[in-house]
Amino acid sequence: MRTDNGKILLSSGTNEVEFMEFYLAGVSYGINVSKVIRVVSLSETQINSVPEVPSAILGVIYDQGKPLKLIDLKQALKLEPKPDASMRQLIVIARFNKETVGFLIDGIQKIHRTTWDQFQPMTSAIQGGGYTTGTIQYEDRIILILDVERLMLDYSSHKPTAELSAPPEPSLKEKRNTKCIVYAEDSKMIRKITSDIMTASGYTNLKVFENGQDALEYIAHTSEEAHKEGRHLHDYIDLIVTDIEMPKLDGLTLCKRVKTEIQDDHIPAVVVYSSLINEEMSRKCRTVGADAQLSKPHGEEIVAIIDKLCLNN
Repeated sequence: MRTDNGKILLSSGTNEVEFMEFYLAGVSYGINVSKVIRVVSLSETQINSVPEVPSAILGVIYDQGKPLKLIDLKQALKLEPKPDASMRQLIVIARFNKETVGFLIDGIQKIHRTTWDQFQPMTSAIQGGGYTTGTIQYEDRIILILDVERLMLDYSSHKPTAELSAPPEPSLKEKRNTKCIVYAEDSKMIRKITSDIMTASGYTNLKVFENGQDALEYIAHTSEEAHKEGRHLHDYIDLIVTDIEMPKLDGLTLCKRVKTEIQDDHIPAVVVYSSLINEEMSRKCRTVGADAQLSKPHGEEIVAIIDKLCLNN
């Protein structure tokens, strides 16, 4: 499929993804093309300083008349500049979680089209407190995939927490506790925040997975066991909440395969909870059969959507 400007869009539910490879201090990093709006030259951009902000925030720039903060990725990732780093630095204008931001980088290599099963997640021991979710190998080099969500949470003035505006009534918590939710999310930080929010609201029966493939295998196995007992999948799983960007199997493909491959008359509803939700992505969510979509992290909103799909049906 092509957009009006001729850009080829990835089909929904094919597990394909495009990463833009860029350089920071001589190291290759990658960002999902779906997050990138445009790339501009630093030399052609005016930076307006802002007092009392972290040193990695260089200030405010204007893009198409709108102000946005500019983050120096080398400083944010605590990378030492290399003597041979490009002198013609670029700014990547990106949008996710309904926020637009500029990232200062050293240069761009190219855009790679691949599939999520080629993505190798970082182990906890390697990842530590860093800002990468995993790697993709291309020819003779390793590309580190940037964890943009974690980066933005650390540099946001509105950090989400598991605290609710008001504790739920005991009767509501009891009803929520009877529902089983499968939750797939690869970001350790987002996974913990969202799981804590669900638990605090009363949704304590969570089956949590770090990627879409493991979640799909659990759902398929549960469906098989349900059929053996003469029951339905919905008797064991009430709802599926999934991110889009995940190793092995992305959330759109997970949703499509659940809706088309699971042989059951009562398929659980699927909520896509992602930083990539925009008009185009909402269309893709509907194409693969998602019952709802929400931009993360919005804790009480996800609980409200879960209530609507779990308690009101």
